[in-house]
Amino acid sequence: MSPSDRVGGIDWSPIIRRMEPQGRCHLPQYPGNLKAVLLNHAGLSEHPQGEKAYQLAREIARLTTFSHPEITYWFSRITELM
Repeated sequence: MSPSDRVGGIDWSPIIRRMEPQGRCHLPQYPGNLKAVLLNHAGLSEHPQGEKAYQLAREIARLTTFSHPEITYWFSRITELM
């Protein structure tokens, strides 16, 4: 994400800061339901396209690290367009 973790007027840093390496995984993970947190944080939990935006972010992230930070990054970019 950007140095300020701000995309499209939304500050994503509270979510990013909670991510930590867990178990054998060296990539940070969000300790909870990442999908629910992202949808709520963006105000899209009731939006008809919110679920689709999250799934698209996961599909894009699957092409590389498929990590929680990358899913968050792509979700923030997609929601900026909404």
